[in-house]
This record gives sequence, structure tokens and C-alpha cells, in this order.
Amino acid sequence: MPLTPFRAFLGSACALITCVVSNPASAQDAAPDQPEPHWSHLPIWGVDAEARGFQLPLPFGVGFNYYREQQPFNINDLQVSRGGAAVSINDFVGLHQVETTQSSGIGRLDAWLFPFLSIYAVGGYTAGHMEGLINLPPVRVLGIPAQALPLNIGYEGPTYGGGGTLAGGFKVSDWRGLTLFAVADANYTVTDLDFTDKRLFTDTKATAFVFSARVGLRGKVSETMHAALWMGTMFQDVSEALVGRSADQSFAFLVVQGPVAPWNALIGGRVEVGRHLDLMVEGGVGTRTSIMGGLGFRF
Repeated sequence: MPLTPFRAFLGSACALITCVVSNPASAQDAAPDQPEPHWSHLPIWGVDAEARGFQLPLPFGVGFNYYREQQPFNINDLQVSRGGAAVSINDFVGLHQVETTQSSGIGRLDAWLFPFLSIYAVGGYTAGHMEGLINLPPVRVLGIPAQALPLNIGYEGPTYGGGGTLAGGFKVSDWRGLTLFAVADANYTVTDLDFTDKRLFTDTKATAFVFSARVGLRGKVSETMHAALWMGTMFQDVSEALVGRSADQSFAFLVVQGPVAPWNALIGGRVEVGRHLDLMVEGGVGTRTSIMGGLGFRF
């Protein structure tokens, strides 16, 4: 009997990728006398903000991010059925934690509706695998003999969703126009995954809610380049239940699981070339480790 608690949490990594740190509104060295509105007239109140001396990012952005993470998951319950009532075997299965590794490529479209609020949509693809070892004693009621089952199960599928970002900042030093900024982001994603092992099927959709917050400093490197550094934290609330079946319909299963540590710390940086191009990298530290890189273009 294969154990498959692997799809329900997959949206978490994809959701992390959507949390790109956008350029916050910040005080600039000298405000223009008569700022010109963007052709879209976004963001709302943008002209007023620039007239008061705030430097705003261009309202629209497109970007691509690559994300990779590794983290353990707790298996809280495992139930199996062969045509009758489900039987919980979690109490005597020698498996309570598994290691997961996954990567995602995500595209993003965003727009600043207000100087302090951006909304975005994301879409991309996720792939990963889970590793562990099950020491399974005989389950006589289901006719399953004792066995040791190594896990090396892969999964993949498309991800889609959206979210919003609140951001703001103010100048703290005239040296290189140093600005303190804060960013809070929340997003929700859905991932439709298939197991790479075609003996297993599931109709469960992986869902994830991710919240992150960052505080950092941004300053001028040259007349055409700015840089930013930040620290922060991220929380993941992912799907807890996975329902599936074997391809030959010989058994069905229900798995209840969750991340060992839903919170982790973030450290990152960004380089902005002019007002149109930016590159960023961010690492996650703690029980969940991650690395994310991104390229964005604003217009």
C-alpha cells in the first residue's frame, strides 16, 4: 500500500513565489513642480503623492520568479479504505514526518491602484518530490502484510491565484536618499497537481494562504540605480486533507498533514535599474529553507 500525503501542501511554495517585494512609495530628494499623471491615471492619488515629494513606482509590472524550498511535514492521520469504512492506521504506522523539496516558476502581473496598494495575479508551474520511509506492520483487517515502504514520490502541475501588497516608506537620511520601507503581502493560490507515479490519482486541489511582512532600507547607488535590503517573516496556511485512490481502484486513502513550522524568517535584496527593470533575490531560513530569484519590468 503506497502512502501519498503529498499533494495537499504544494500550493505553499507557489504562493511564496508570488510575494515579490515591490518598490514602495518613498520620499525623494526633490519633488517635481507639476508632476505629469501616468497615461493610465494610476495609481489613484498618485499625482498628489508625487506633488508632495514621494517617488512612486510605475503602475504596471510583469515579472518572472523562480522558487525552491525544502521543509518537513507532519503526518497527523492516515486512513485507508478498500470498499468499506475507512480505517485509521496512523497509530501503528512508523511514519510521522516526511521531507519535501519542490520548485516553481511563476509569472506575475500587477498594478498599483493606490500609492500604498498593489494587486496582482499569478500563474505558473510547480514540481517536487517527497522522501521518507514507512515501517508498516500487518493491517489484517485490510489484508495488508507487514512491509517497509520507501517513499520517493513526485508531483507536478499548474498554479494560479492572486493577492495584494501594502507598502510605504519615508526618508531617514539625506545620504544616498536612504529610505526606510515596510511591505505586507497576502495571497491565495490553487494548485492542480498530478502524481508522476501513474498508479496514484487524486482530485484534491492544493490551496494555500500566505502572509509575509518585510522591513528594509532603500538607497541610491548611482543616478540610474537603486538598491534595497530587507528582513522579514512569512506564514503559510496550506491544505490539510488529501483524498486519493489507486489507479486500479483497489483502495482509497485520506491523509491529514501540515508543515512542521508554518513560520520562517526572510532575508533579501533588490537592485533597480532605472524605473523599468529590477532584479531580486530572497532566502528563507529556519525549519523551512528556501531561495527565490526574480526579474521584473515596470511600465
